[in-house]
Amino acid sequence: MTISHIYRFGFITFSLILVLALFIGGSQPEAAGLFVPPIDKLVHFLYFATFTFAIVMSNILPLKYAAILTVTLGAADELHQMLLPGRSPGIDDWLADIFGAFIVVCIFSVVRKQQIA
Repeated sequence: MTISHIYRFGFITFSLILVLALFIGGSQPEAAGLFVPPIDKLVHFLYFATFTFAIVMSNILPLKYAAILTVTLGAADELHQMLLPGRSPGIDDWLADIFGAFIVVCIFSVVRKQQIA
């Protein structure tokens, strides 16, 4: 096993941990109201930016598909919140998720273009 395989495995594992934390941790009663506005938008942005970063670094998906996966995960999180007492879905939260993915994809796009040039 090469060092790149170890990094890849690590980032895939980290991505899965983030997904589990999102759905299992977010289902706990104490998750309701954990972050108050507007801090909650920053948390959404950072969480989904981190997830996108981990997916991109795992090198399992091209940039655009990593973004699509993140946007889909964000939508699933918002839909999941409909089922939880004390939680409510919000398009503003989902937009923060999308913006986090977008920024990471833009940064990686710029860096990769500079590496080619």
